[in-house]
Amino acid sequence: MFPSGPSHPAPPGVYVSEDQSEVTSPLSIAEWLLNFHAEARKSSRCMEGICNEGEVLHVPSGWWHLVVNLSPSIAITQNFVPEAHLANALGFLRDKPQQVSGFGNDVKDPSSLFTTRLRDTHPALLERGLAELERLQLGKKRKWDELVGMDGAGAAKPSKDFCFGFGDDDDDAEVP
Repeated sequence: MFPSGPSHPAPPGVYVSEDQSEVTSPLSIAEWLLNFHAEARKSSRCMEGICNEGEVLHVPSGWWHLVVNLSPSIAITQNFVPEAHLANALGFLRDKPQQVSGFGNDVKDPSSLFTTRLRDTHPALLERGLAELERLQLGKKRKWDELVGMDGAGAAKPSKDFCFGFGDDDDDAEVP
């Protein structure tokens, strides 16, 4: 296991995009073990161990991890989304379905499945998560509008701050 986050580089052989939205790694666990395990073990951040019968291992949220069963085993995993991260999880499921894994082939839309189940069991929680997701997205849109000189309604703000010409707006007509 390796801790993850902006201040921690990814494990050897794992490449993360600058905005941390995409991860590229070897095609298989075997490939990673053969090509990167020895290098990873040299890192002081690498934590390795063996769980014996009846033991449980907790992997902290977001940590890089790899599991290899040394004998016939049953593994039970559970992902936990705390309320503080619900909006991000809803957005990820909805906006990046190609990066969602762990569902059977019969599940074509994990986002709708998650949303439906959450609405059935915790409707108020879902509404808070959706409201937070909308607020986060609106904040991103406002930042973009600010950067490109638009008002909140999508109309250009009157401004002399930026011009493609080299002087007054009339100069644009003279540029060959």
